[in-house]
Amino acid sequence: MGAPRNPGKKRRTKRTVRDLAVYQRSAALANLHRAAEAVSPPNFPPASIFSPWALWRWAETYLPRAFEKKHVFPSDIGPGRALCDLRGDGVFVAGGFAGNAVCGTVRVSLAGDWGTGTAEAQAVAERMKAFDPHFTIHLGDVYPVGDARSVNENCLGVRNPKNNYDPVHWPMGSRGSFALNGNHEMFSNGSGYFDVLLPAMGMAEASGKISGQPTSFFCLQNDNWRIIGLDTGYNSSGVPILSGIPWVNSIPGVCGDCRLEKSIVDWIRNVLEPEKSQRGTILLSHHQDYSGFEDWYRKPAEQLWESGVQRTVLWFWGHEHRLAGYDLCGTGELKSYGRCVGHGGMPVERRRPGHAPEPAFYDFRCATNGFGVNGFVNLTFQGRELAVSYVDMDGLEVLREAFVAAPDGVVRLESRKKLINNADFPCVER
Repeated sequence: MGAPRNPGKKRRTKRTVRDLAVYQRSAALANLHRAAEAVSPPNFPPASIFSPWALWRWAETYLPRAFEKKHVFPSDIGPGRALCDLRGDGVFVAGGFAGNAVCGTVRVSLAGDWGTGTAEAQAVAERMKAFDPHFTIHLGDVYPVGDARSVNENCLGVRNPKNNYDPVHWPMGSRGSFALNGNHEMFSNGSGYFDVLLPAMGMAEASGKISGQPTSFFCLQNDNWRIIGLDTGYNSSGVPILSGIPWVNSIPGVCGDCRLEKSIVDWIRNVLEPEKSQRGTILLSHHQDYSGFEDWYRKPAEQLWESGVQRTVLWFWGHEHRLAGYDLCGTGELKSYGRCVGHGGMPVERRRPGHAPEPAFYDFRCATNGFGVNGFVNLTFQGRELAVSYVDMDGLEVLREAFVAAPDGVVRLESRKKLINNADFPCVER
């Protein structure tokens, strides 16, 4: 069908966060908005999602995909390929162990829900690069539907000829970059994530070539700390169409439970052997274990406990489009300092918490775009000490925390300091 015209509307070079506000967490709605954008003239706002052109395109593209099998889960990774040691001499070795080498400073930047192609995502990327991180890690969600075109345009800097918005490139770390799987990646059954994004991620070799990230799960570790990246996105999709309908999706079995694939659980138990390690553990995932704002996803924490992760951990996740942090909490036996950092590129939700647990801090500030303030997190490892810095897209450091990995591997929060004088950033300092 022919595309609609938009006379008098201003041509632009970026999506706006307002364009993305309709996505919520429904595969059907995300694909419908993608259809509305596809039938609009290049660089103009999307057509109405209820226009006949958009509905036709949606039926033509999404409905067949909704009932296709998802991408095969790559679990045959070979010995050590998802395990990387960080040596204190600045050499980051894949598939080996650092032994008792003295650990130097390691810098890691995290951003969640960043892959949007918006000006806010571009600003966050520039601020991340200013930190000069050794590693950068995306906590998942490439919009709108995580397919090859979305990944290329919103993560890898490849222009989309269908709209010609200026593309955005993920800020690569000097030693490598990694990406987690989110629910939006699975809206296209994982093909863009596994076949396009992961080959562009991984460790940086001596020649400068990127090795490729072989799996959607990984571990970066040194003598004192271990960062474990998890895939909660692969099993986040439920029954097609029904899982995106409020109330209907509360029926057991309709929504995905975000459970970890068996190969991940076996890898943690048999390769990482967490019960034998005295390293402090940091978990990364797309979906939250708990929240004072939205739903809880209990299954991954249960599996992690059963696989041997049985100490207090620090856990960063995205999915919720906000910045928020909690004192020690958990949905089961595994307790964590949970940190929601899903404010990388999507419209940030400004909402007060509605139920327990009460956040120890959260960002309720209003940005000039009418939504909340986008941002990211910087981690600085030095021996058993970890400094966590929360930075907004304007480069303002709003909060700083200090953690320590005790000799038995238990992670302890040492201090928390709010760095801005703003009542819309409530924080319990320590």
